[in-house]
Amino acid sequence: MLIDQPPRGQKRAIFLSNACFKDKHMKLFPSLAGLPIFVTMISMRWFMSWTGVMMGWFCAHAASPVFQLTQGEVQLRYLRYEFAVHADDRGVPVMDWKRFRASPEHIVKRPRRSIVLENDHLRATLIPSMGRLHSLVNPLSGREQLWINPIAVPLGANNDTGFWMTWGGIEHVMPSREHGTSHALSWTFEVEENTSKQKSVRMESTEPLTGLHHAVIYTLYPDRPFLDTRILIRNPHAGTVRFSHWTTATLAPGGGTNVTPHTELVVPAARFVPDDRDFNDWMQGLTGPTATSPLRFVGKWRSIGDLMTTPLQQGFYGVYARERREGILRSFPLDISPGFDIWGWGYPPTEKRQREFTRGLPNLGYIELWNGNAHGFSEADLSKIKGGQTLEWVERLWVVSQLEDPLRASMKSLLREP
Repeated sequence: MLIDQPPRGQKRAIFLSNACFKDKHMKLFPSLAGLPIFVTMISMRWFMSWTGVMMGWFCAHAASPVFQLTQGEVQLRYLRYEFAVHADDRGVPVMDWKRFRASPEHIVKRPRRSIVLENDHLRATLIPSMGRLHSLVNPLSGREQLWINPIAVPLGANNDTGFWMTWGGIEHVMPSREHGTSHALSWTFEVEENTSKQKSVRMESTEPLTGLHHAVIYTLYPDRPFLDTRILIRNPHAGTVRFSHWTTATLAPGGGTNVTPHTELVVPAARFVPDDRDFNDWMQGLTGPTATSPLRFVGKWRSIGDLMTTPLQQGFYGVYARERREGILRSFPLDISPGFDIWGWGYPPTEKRQREFTRGLPNLGYIELWNGNAHGFSEADLSKIKGGQTLEWVERLWVVSQLEDPLRASMKSLLREP
């Protein structure tokens, strides 16, 4: 505590400028920050004694670390689509596009139960009945790191459901092609642990085409700067099953609904490689080393694109908004999850492109990163799980800020922290 001592017999302002008042927890005592308190020398001894006691109490309480699990609900806004989805004879939710398009567009708002895991490093909001991480906030800046669609829409998709909802956030999907069926399933869930040592939420579903049991357990610890994601896939059958598992993240670090042009993709691979698709023709001459290619910046994506890389050298990636000096870092075991893909709208996206993905215009969109146990989305790329086998691994997610260049080295150093 710094106190400006007044000369004898003279009144002067005394400013309390202890570090605890500069902490983000000062929101508990906003009226005391920088408050000038006038006292006379007659009351100085009493004031100093009282202030020391009160300041100690304030600092002890204001600087207490945050570690909590809370339950509530989030409001999702989207084009009404459920009336056009039905379960086929395999149990797969399938979109009837003819029925959907015959009905006028109608925007609805629906509540979904949410569970929030929070410590001093991050605040994660789950929608467990959908198997999703809905939101990831940097508590230091208060800014969202994921893309959250203000008004989601259904898209046609290359999977067995025939559609994909553009909710945003992070999802875990099986069993094949793009987004699989998991995105459309109802998940069961429970709070697995809520103690002073850890907060854990378990979400589960059974994939209808393969019968594989899929569990995702999100865990937060009080003193660790990352969110643990434990993934378990169990084959209850006697025979081998072919499948793919992808973690799909739609990201707009610091923006929430708008990715920034100087958002940088940090990928530990030698080179970017465009996927073999006609709409990637514009990438010619722009791919190359991941450390120098213009395509490492979202603002250099001239149009919609699907970008891959040579094999990853380490199991992580980062997405960092240089304008705001914050972003995310995701790690995963490379021996289990070697597949990698990047997808984007183009920057800035046209109004037509925006309307494909949202009704909340204007919207600059997101950059989407995939990591998975397959090297592509064809049937030939599928992995295998033996009868009775359970596959289990852990992926981790950090909110990062104020990193030094080179970003790849800064992020690697975070991976080494306990």
